Amino acid sequence: MCGSVDADEAPPSFADELRNGFYSRINEFGYVLRQDTLDSPLNPGNVLGIPRDQAVLELRPDFNLKFGQVEIDFKPRLRWTHTRVVTGSSAPLRSRRDEAFVNEGSVRYRLFDRLILSYGRENLQWGPSALLSPSNPFNANNGRNNPNLELPGMDYARAVLVASPAVTMSLIANTGRGRLDARERYRKAFAAKLDYTGDDTFFSLIGSRADGERGRIGAFAGWNVTDALSIRVEGSAGHAAGADVAATDRYAVERRDRQLLVGASYTTMAGPTMSAEYFFNKDGCADVAIELCLQRRGALLDPLRPLARRRYAMFQYVDTKIGGKLNLAVRAIRNLDDRSAQLIVSVEYELGEHWLLYAIPTYSRGSRASEFGSVLRRSLFVGASYTF
Repeated sequence: MCGSVDADEAPPSFADELRNGFYSRINEFGYVLRQDTLDSPLNPGNVLGIPRDQAVLELRPDFNLKFGQVEIDFKPRLRWTHTRVVTGSSAPLRSRRDEAFVNEGSVRYRLFDRLILSYGRENLQWGPSALLSPSNPFNANNGRNNPNLELPGMDYARAVLVASPAVTMSLIANTGRGRLDARERYRKAFAAKLDYTGDDTFFSLIGSRADGERGRIGAFAGWNVTDALSIRVEGSAGHAAGADVAATDRYAVERRDRQLLVGASYTTMAGPTMSAEYFFNKDGCADVAIELCLQRRGALLDPLRPLARRRYAMFQYVDTKIGGKLNLAVRAIRNLDDRSAQLIVSVEYELGEHWLLYAIPTYSRGSRASEFGSVLRRSLFVGASYTF
């Protein structure tokens, strides 16, 4: 009898498979940003055009479809921006920009049970570090100063082999800059990545090479010492570009050599987590004015080196679900070379099942020749999002 019932059951139709494999999430996000710029040798009269005020409204739909061996992600964005820029003694410059774009979108195909091929635009992040990810050869900026702002997706082709439940191997080609800002330095790069995940430990090794540059090795590892204490290390090492490369690529002179980040996190019985990290960047400049430091490396914005000097310390305090609704994160970053500092306080409040309210004040201090004291004195980010 059971066998006849199974035989009589019709397989799911094409429409049923599409309906069962489809997922969507729509988020409406808006914020206002107020920034107090500084008149400094790096930014005299705000020649960098940093907005004094900005109002942004974004529609962020996320779509996912799983069908057979294929999975499709699609994240289009609509953004409306109003900006006011104050430069020197000139009248404020107001502008409006409306744009539609795809920040992320990819197609994944499971060729075999253990082999997955993919191509598309992704925000490819990894590593356990909170300050930045020095092992990432594509974008070391992890966006954790303000996770409400999406990092730009870049174009990748990937092949991922799941060798075992603990070991994964990946080949990655960064084929295009995608949504990366046109002012930011970019080169096509290729990487091979080996990941191991154990019960209390994890480890990854990354070998990479960028166009016009020599190869480098990156790695990160972590150990959950106890339920409360974890330690981590992340870094990379490479060769500075030689004179032959420098002759054809002025950006290659300052190819980063060695970077190392060590850190630890401790979660208290009450719930808050405290983290501390130390970051060393051998290619950073320790004792010159920040405008000369950036001129030396050849780019104002560099996704591989978001921090320009050598030594940094970070302390972070995170407490989630305060009273069941409030999330708090406090992050203090200290530049140990020029003694400038930055304090970021992130407050998030859950209002019902769909609304989130945000407030992120940021304070910077230091001389006008320092990294954190040369552009902004303070800023305030206030926003709200609705998800359905």
